[in-house]
Amino acid sequence: MPNLQKITLLTLLLFRPLFGDIIGGEISLGFYNHTPSGNALYSTPLTGTPSSADLEDTLGWSNAQDVFFKAYLEHPLPFIPNVKLGFTKLSHDGTGAVTLFSWGDIVNFSGDVNSAIDLRMTDVTLYYELLDNWVELDAGLTGRYISGDIQVNTFLDNENISFSSWVPMLYAKARFNVPSTDFSLQFEANGISYQGATFYDYELSARYTFAVGLGLEAGYKAFHVDSDDLSSGLESNMDFTGAYAAVVWDF
Repeated sequence: MPNLQKITLLTLLLFRPLFGDIIGGEISLGFYNHTPSGNALYSTPLTGTPSSADLEDTLGWSNAQDVFFKAYLEHPLPFIPNVKLGFTKLSHDGTGAVTLFSWGDIVNFSGDVNSAIDLRMTDVTLYYELLDNWVELDAGLTGRYISGDIQVNTFLDNENISFSSWVPMLYAKARFNVPSTDFSLQFEANGISYQGATFYDYELSARYTFAVGLGLEAGYKAFHVDSDDLSSGLESNMDFTGAYAAVVWDF
């Protein structure tokens, strides 16, 4: 039995580099502090098109905190793309004092308006490694599923809009590993513009890697949603920007 244990241990040590070359990846769990800006409006055929509501000045939204998750899975097989999965949630709420405010069936209301948004983005990205040394470069395609709801309430009426949509996007990532150090710098982005709609996001970050691939990352994220196709009658031109920090495991 001791000999069997020694043989097993030796086998694992010998083949560990091979398994490392066959499959690898990265997992990231982070905390995002984001501030909203922009505007949105919601109209119905009976009420017509109202003026846009400013997210900060009219609806009273301010900075909020949410978590996000990313996972990359890479392999050496030719022609088969690598896979990245991601999930981001953006939530805001607030109260605004309005005059002659209109939103859906709420028409020319004056008083306090309570509102909230719950925006969820789930990404599936297929990408290829174009460079993989002290400079890393990836490119591919992202399918983003955007879903959520916007609630606007007064003491007289309640409006709840649910939305969901798949958005195809171009994907790119560039990473610079500072030679002879454990530091790296990274830029990552998705984006698309078509038929009057524009979606993009990007992040700029710096990372320090400790032992066994564990590291800390910090940087800046931005999301842009400009579309009138998320839900019938809903037109949005929204930005969410701010700093983030994450724990990373590169395996």
